[in-house]
Amino acid sequence: MFFSFVESRQIHYMNYSSSQFAYDTHQLMDVKSVRLSFSGEFSSELISVLLLMAKKTIGGRPVMKKIYNVMIECLENITKHAFIIEGDTFPAIFVLGKDNDFYYLATGNKIIQDEIPNLQGRLEKVNGLDRVGLKRWYNDILTDDEGLSQNGGSGLGIIDMALKSKHKFEYSFQKIDVDHSFFTLKVKINTADQL
Repeated sequence: MFFSFVESRQIHYMNYSSSQFAYDTHQLMDVKSVRLSFSGEFSSELISVLLLMAKKTIGGRPVMKKIYNVMIECLENITKHAFIIEGDTFPAIFVLGKDNDFYYLATGNKIIQDEIPNLQGRLEKVNGLDRVGLKRWYNDILTDDEGLSQNGGSGLGIIDMALKSKHKFEYSFQKIDVDHSFFTLKVKINTADQL
């Protein structure tokens, strides 16, 4: 397990079975200064700890509430959807970074190959809509009683993150084997953003 609360120029990873995989993932999550990172198994208790640590590194800036909301959604998605096998060489990861203009929240987790088309479709739809379109989609999900009960509001979290971020998502699926891929997602938020 890797856990750090640092400012640095590099993201460090556990010993993956493939050094190329670690390099590729680092490139996807490249940020100027890493403020907080974790690699391993995520839980509800860990989310609370990471949020407290984020508060220490970001402080009372006006953007903090927005980062908190996006961070909660990112971490809950890992907790709910990561494919976990004990002793896995591809553990879930979370990184909070910053440069002069943006805060970056990046996550990575192993997923089942069959889940990619649905997830990729939602991400592409989010990236293809403006704020008005995102709000309309969000409201459509909320008013569709059948969809809410069957899917538990599936897609609301991604739409909410896009609305708060105001930027397109960067994401990738790196194939690990026939049945699994490693999904990475990077969300950026302007450092000067107001709520």
